[in-house]
Amino acid sequence: MSSKASLDALSQFEWLIMNHLWINDKASAREVMESMPEEAQRAYTTIQTYLERLVDKGYLAKEKIGMVNFYTTQVPREEVVDGATNSFIERVFQGSGSSLAAYLLKNKSLNPDDLQKIKDILEKGEDHD
Repeated sequence: MSSKASLDALSQFEWLIMNHLWINDKASAREVMESMPEEAQRAYTTIQTYLERLVDKGYLAKEKIGMVNFYTTQVPREEVVDGATNSFIERVFQGSGSSLAAYLLKNKSLNPDDLQKIKDILEKGEDHD
């Protein structure tokens, strides 16, 4: 699936679920539940509900193996991150990536390693991860 415009935004908890699945490729609701940090623990049925919502939104696919549903991602992480980042920049910085960069630099939101990576990217004139 590659329809960025049609994907609904992810909630903070949905990001936790998706990050687990992007790392692990396939997981059951129980595996997702057990992977949640302590502060994000939810009931098993709540995890199932979130997983089904992500299927409905088009982010996940579901496959039943025996009595257990397993979930896999349908959209690459990079595509979702790009969409969320672009949406954030549009909403908060009126579409200006340079305004976002200036904000991060001005407010000292970057650690020295991040600053060095940015300098390296600017010097090379290329996009890097």
